[in-house]
Amino acid sequence: VALAARGPWVVTLKGAVLYDAGGYGMLGFGHTPAAVLDAMARPQVMANVMTPSLAQRRFDRALRAEIGHSRGSCPFVRFMCLNSGSEAVGLAARIVDTNAKLHTDPGARHAGATIKRLVVKGSFHGRTDRPGLYSDSSRKTYTKYLASYRDEDSVIAIAPYDVAALQRAFDEATRNHWFIEAVFLEPVMGEGDPGRALPAEFYAAARVLTRTHGSLLLVDSIQAGLRAHGVLSVVDYPGFEQLDPPDLETYSKALNAAQYPLSVLAVNEHAAQVYRKGTYGNTMTTNPRALDVACATLALFTPQVRDNIRLRGAQAIAKLEALQSELGGLITKVQGTGLLFSCELASQFKCYGAGSTEEWLRHRGVNVIHGGENSLRFTPHFAMDEDELDLLVGLIARALKEGPRQVQAEAA
Repeated sequence: VALAARGPWVVTLKGAVLYDAGGYGMLGFGHTPAAVLDAMARPQVMANVMTPSLAQRRFDRALRAEIGHSRGSCPFVRFMCLNSGSEAVGLAARIVDTNAKLHTDPGARHAGATIKRLVVKGSFHGRTDRPGLYSDSSRKTYTKYLASYRDEDSVIAIAPYDVAALQRAFDEATRNHWFIEAVFLEPVMGEGDPGRALPAEFYAAARVLTRTHGSLLLVDSIQAGLRAHGVLSVVDYPGFEQLDPPDLETYSKALNAAQYPLSVLAVNEHAAQVYRKGTYGNTMTTNPRALDVACATLALFTPQVRDNIRLRGAQAIAKLEALQSELGGLITKVQGTGLLFSCELASQFKCYGAGSTEEWLRHRGVNVIHGGENSLRFTPHFAMDEDELDLLVGLIARALKEGPRQVQAEAA
């Protein structure tokens, strides 16, 4: 149980001190960042979606300055603010649903078509309702426990970033009179295969196919935003600057500084025109306190911070790959993009739960959160220095040499 924290350091109720490399990607500027706490402390009028505020104007300007800065302008025309990241994806799915009705109503281009959805295997887009439906990484659990998934076959899950498989899925949709309502993609996987990046070639193919078919394309940057390449939006990723932007993009975790619930759905002109008033509502959205937190967070994002994210991310991969070579098979895969990286452990290690490598690390001073099939996932703060990285890699080495293995965990 955490008692106090500052930056990457946490003090527990029993006096232990941990270096926090977890946080699901929210701890961009660490725990209790002063500028964010100052923004939260300002007096505010009632925080309600019906209450206009100057914070909304400031936030709009801050987002437009950040998104598209590498390509000359922001490609999105509207920003819709909600609370959790899953809510932003839920609103996006409501716009997708509206578009699907327009395409499949009597007399429409895809009149009477069966509605399908397309994702890559291992994808994650949230746990509530429609976002959960698009989350392939959670599918097995939902199918096991939820009656609504018993006959659910609307989701097409293809091998990650296989352009030929993507083309085949759309060809099959044409043959079978299906309408693929949307393709949902993560720019960098956060849950199913942490740190795995979306190739520009696959994205470009998805953009062409969705536009041709009449589908919408969503990029879910909730976990990767700011931390993957030191930029918020996929439109500013290396290799993506000249590509057509998605119809919808979501942001949340690093933007809200792990201090105040905020998520954002950015929409282009087409998606904005599809949206219909009355199809979604949320009382506490777009409230000024949340927007002030986001503005304070974006103001901290200096060129030096961007450079550090890229540098430390590259160093993390290099150091973990060196450890992989040293340990001779105990680490089976290393991957990452910026400060969202992971190392997959060999099958003799239990990654999470009682008697796991994750637990061993926490008891010895590093907070880490698992991901994927059997990976340790790291999302450290943006100001991480090389000494901190060496501390992290050194403890991973100790965990794999000295920590528990499956046989020990099962015996316990």
